[in-house]
Amino acid sequence: MNASVIELEAVRKSFVMPDGERADVLDIPSFALAEGEQCALEGTSGSGKSTLLHVISGIMRPDAGRVSIGGIDITRLPEARRDRLRADTLGLVFQQFNLLAGFTALENVLVAMSFGSARPDRWRAADLLAAVGLSHRLHHRPAQLSIGQQQRVAVARALANRPRAVLADEPTASVDAGHRRQVIDLMRDTCTEQGVALLVVTHDPTVAAEFPRRLRLEDFNRAAAHARASHG
Repeated sequence: MNASVIELEAVRKSFVMPDGERADVLDIPSFALAEGEQCALEGTSGSGKSTLLHVISGIMRPDAGRVSIGGIDITRLPEARRDRLRADTLGLVFQQFNLLAGFTALENVLVAMSFGSARPDRWRAADLLAAVGLSHRLHHRPAQLSIGQQQRVAVARALANRPRAVLADEPTASVDAGHRRQVIDLMRDTCTEQGVALLVVTHDPTVAAEFPRRLRLEDFNRAAAHARASHG
């Protein structure tokens, strides 16, 4: 079995609500994603899916527990080192893409490279965009691209720094039903070609069904399971 690129142990996260009550969002005894593995993580709205991705990527600190990326516990790192490790080790695909409007497709990928340890590589950026079918759109800005093409730029950008894993938060939410399979196939095929693990968070069972490993957050997040039981 391949070694784990992501490991969580005894991770807890809660938030204080406006009325002062504390709401438990994550209570995860353990979770792991192996090198090269592709996994879909399902969950209802409010079950903690996005919070989990933020904790894995180091954007948000857990209240307790260990979050290891490539064997390094990111909860123990200062912010600057955590940011650099995220840039070097993880690729992120956001629901709204978060492309820079004033930059071309090629420049968006190059900007992502600038956050990592290696120097930006114009040839690799162009190759990644070609791999997602955008060799003819290198110099187009987001407003000149379709939603599907913007999604392709986001996938290429996530792979810019040769990450060990890509985390995608509802990557099909902004595309119509007819193109969801196309987006998922693109992400899975590209990650396979690059030898990168893939964790996709989704509420869509048809998307989750495309993955060899399929989990529900409530199955290993005790906070979500408790919330579901409380609501009937």
